[in-house]
Amino acid sequence: MESLYRKYRPLTFESVVGQQHIVSTLQHAVTEGRLSHAYLFCGPRGTGKTTMARILAKALLCQKAQGDHGCMPDGTCPECEAIAEGAHPDVYELDAASRTGVDSVREEIINSVNFAPVRGTYKVYIIDEVHMLTTQAFNALLKTLEEPPSHVVFVLCTTDPQKLLDTILSRCQRFDFHRISNEDILARMRYVCEQEGFSYDEEALEIVAKHARGGMRDALSTLEQLSVFGGGSVRLADARSLLGEVSSTILAQFASGIASRDVVELFGLVRTQVDEGNDLMELTRDLVGHVRDVYTAFVAGAKPELLDCTPEEAAALKEEASLFENADRLARVLTVLDDAALEMRNASDMRLVLEIALTRLARPESDLTLVALAERLDRLEARIASGVPGAPMDAAALAALGGAVASASSTGASRPASGI
Repeated sequence: MESLYRKYRPLTFESVVGQQHIVSTLQHAVTEGRLSHAYLFCGPRGTGKTTMARILAKALLCQKAQGDHGCMPDGTCPECEAIAEGAHPDVYELDAASRTGVDSVREEIINSVNFAPVRGTYKVYIIDEVHMLTTQAFNALLKTLEEPPSHVVFVLCTTDPQKLLDTILSRCQRFDFHRISNEDILARMRYVCEQEGFSYDEEALEIVAKHARGGMRDALSTLEQLSVFGGGSVRLADARSLLGEVSSTILAQFASGIASRDVVELFGLVRTQVDEGNDLMELTRDLVGHVRDVYTAFVAGAKPELLDCTPEEAAALKEEASLFENADRLARVLTVLDDAALEMRNASDMRLVLEIALTRLARPESDLTLVALAERLDRLEARIASGVPGAPMDAAALAALGGAVASASSTGASRPASGI
């Protein structure tokens, strides 16, 4: 059985989702015959870089193409089908992640680049994860990339363009792939469910789209996993269980506990999540996202367009934001939780990392950082301004203070005045 993300991989420019700025540019370049000899496709994983490279190869090698001018392929001719299957003799795909050395570049590219195409007008070299090539491999490729034969087009794909040499970047026409919006991912998943006959809960698809973080491949892979688990149904409970999704109610309880500095409540919430078998790292990430929305509601108001939610949900976030003294405290909450999420990756006890982070947020006196000290000073100034003492004194403390004052007064009176 073919995976959903492969079965529903776009085959034409028109079927590409969420990258219209790149589709439009490449369509004009193909139809007008204004092709570059080298392209650099960069962006997050699962956003369509390799897919777009294959569609570009189809546009150049399709049977409908005329000479140097390509065409808008429909994906049905034998040439297009061979490219989709990875079997076309004029399209070379090199996985730089597994073949990083200079020998691979020489053997698969440099030694064959001058040969004429076998069946079409062009030869297309698609190098995936190009940032994994060694410096020696880049240097070997440099001259060929700068002055390739007229029948050769290079497409370099990478998730990390910062690792590429400047000499490589300057020789390529760069296209930045954006993260696909949740709306586009949702629309695509609905289409797939209808085609496959899956029943689904709308909220389950929303959770999948959110956790995909802009990657269509991840979204379709998760959708397939949920459909198999649910016997053709994509249910909300299954999505929350698989992805470790925490309900907005639980996240609001965490935010309220942090605002009220209730360590006991916070530790109780953590224990509940552990007992239910939920992923604490995913919980922390969800909590960061939730507090970010609370922070936005604090500084910008209950604006649904900024918070990507309904007006009712925006009003609830605004109410949560009112529990915090100021925006600076919310900013510190975000910083501490984000640091905790990073630390959890290599921690032997994720629960301990989260509990320490929550303690730092609820009790700044236990935190020795300058930011925590500033928060304590803010609290003290607020108490003084409202006329409430920082800490009430008992009878013994008052008596001790009175004795100290009397002693200081008698010492000052018996000390002789210094002459001038």
